[in-house]
Amino acid sequence: MHDDFELSRRKALAALGTIGAASAGAGLGTSAYFSDQETFENNSLTAGTLDMKVDWEEHYSDWSADEDDPANSADPELDIQMDEPGSPENYTAFPPGVEEFDGVADDDFINGNPLLYVHNDDVGQFMDNTSVEAFPDADDDGVQDDFDESNACNVLADVGNDDSGLDSDDRTQGSRGDPLLNLDDVKPGDFGELTLSFHLCDNPGYVWMNANNVSAAENGLTEPEADDPDETGPSDETSNSVQNQVEILDEIQTALWYDTDCNNLTGGSGGTSGTTADVALVLDDSGSISNSEEQDIIDAAKAFIDELGASDQAATVAFGSSASVEQNLTKLDTQSNIDDVKNSIDNYPGSVSGSSTNIDGGLEAANGELDSTRARQSATPVVVLLSDGSPSANNGIEGPDNGDITDDDDEAAVEEADDVKSSGKRIITLGFGLTAGGDAENLLKAVAGTTANSESDYADYESGSGDVPDDEGDYFAAPTPSDLQGEFEDIAGSISTGEEIFFQGSLRSALTALTDGNGIPLDGDGGDDFDETGDPPASTRGCFDPTPATNCIGFSWWLPTDHGNEVQGDSVSFDLGFYTEQCRHNDGSGMNNEAVSNSDEVDA
Repeated sequence: MHDDFELSRRKALAALGTIGAASAGAGLGTSAYFSDQETFENNSLTAGTLDMKVDWEEHYSDWSADEDDPANSADPELDIQMDEPGSPENYTAFPPGVEEFDGVADDDFINGNPLLYVHNDDVGQFMDNTSVEAFPDADDDGVQDDFDESNACNVLADVGNDDSGLDSDDRTQGSRGDPLLNLDDVKPGDFGELTLSFHLCDNPGYVWMNANNVSAAENGLTEPEADDPDETGPSDETSNSVQNQVEILDEIQTALWYDTDCNNLTGGSGGTSGTTADVALVLDDSGSISNSEEQDIIDAAKAFIDELGASDQAATVAFGSSASVEQNLTKLDTQSNIDDVKNSIDNYPGSVSGSSTNIDGGLEAANGELDSTRARQSATPVVVLLSDGSPSANNGIEGPDNGDITDDDDEAAVEEADDVKSSGKRIITLGFGLTAGGDAENLLKAVAGTTANSESDYADYESGSGDVPDDEGDYFAAPTPSDLQGEFEDIAGSISTGEEIFFQGSLRSALTALTDGNGIPLDGDGGDDFDETGDPPASTRGCFDPTPATNCIGFSWWLPTDHGNEVQGDSVSFDLGFYTEQCRHNDGSGMNNEAVSNSDEVDA
């Protein structure tokens, strides 16, 4: 199988315009009278821009011997199983996206048949071993280099049309100038994955993933292919019916998902059937919480623990004026372990000193536990923090106005949250009994998420000169005690269900969806309430934020092992890309249907 894969990018730029200086004067006759002049200088109107940049990392598994090589040569080979292991929760199923999901899959899609299983502790090394090319990749190891996402528009590529991004010196050597997927001898059992990341420069945009110029060919019939009972196509490549008879389009299976942590896996780094998580549950024990409210928090938090999976770990942290870890990370795989975690929740009231609200201290304690030797490299680290008010104490700020934020306790909370998120952790906050839109709620919104909010951004909000920081999607609100359990259950669901797979089906079905209109509309709001392939109303989709926001889409493909000779020599090529248009004055229905202009080939 040979596969060319090139992205395309479109951009919209309005015309520029300026308005000359205007002035007004006041004065009569001689200089004995008062005079005055008000000058409004250098007025201008400058058009905004909308541009898209991309980066990527590609993986390919052909079951070669080097795929199970450990990082340390003294270690044994990686733990990779061909059949479902006895403890599947400890393993990640491959290829990504092979698991079932709640959407409507193609009738021919083969659910629930992974090709192999990799132990969760070995997933990172397996991904490195199967990474074949990336951009940017200045050291040519096939693994994408870290880069400053806030500077993505200056360092990343334009691809497609006459752009030279695929020729970049920062692309993996040996792949420069080639299509992204360039495979010419794919066998049953092979699989691959490509995570594509797009960055919108300057303005929010609606985004579609699309394809064009689809062509397929039998490329003649080998003797084994002609004799295969599943072979249906003619041998004459000039026949108009050849494309409809090319079996590789139907036998290759595909999946598309929102790769929210950009790690080339579905469901987070711990597995494809749902995120394996290390969770630090951080509970407010400040003086403003009454005894009855403490019991409401206890009951809801224990229900939250019940909602987590057997492969998850949980720790508990209490904070008042100070903070402490009440229960170290504990795997929730036995009732005894679950009871230990729940007992720490029962005992959290009064476990720390003081009645203040030290959110900084709570986050710091949680971060330390998630960085401990008890944390697992393969798990997704998550902090879940409940608070009923604004911070009134801190661990790290001394004296007034030491930073951009005027309140030291707010500044300390934002700084510590940035440290947590910058090290790859997710923060989910739950505001209990807070005024909607009030200072306490808005602080928790700023603390939540995965993207660090700079102090200056938050300071603009605090002073009234700016908006609340953008990354607030992981904020939940429980206005009353009766809301607590439902919100905790929603939080558990957001942790355990993993990333949304929005398409599964044959390659033929994927290309049909990607070539329909503008392609598959993507939802900038995330979540599973938008049906990307079900002709959704344009009004229900969200815009994607501009940089430093990073938006990753995962695409995996595989040729199941129960297909053989009927695909020999078959090939398919297609153009694959993203299309974006500005959000302002548009409704997400699509302005045009211009075709992408780069190609993707698959040969067997």
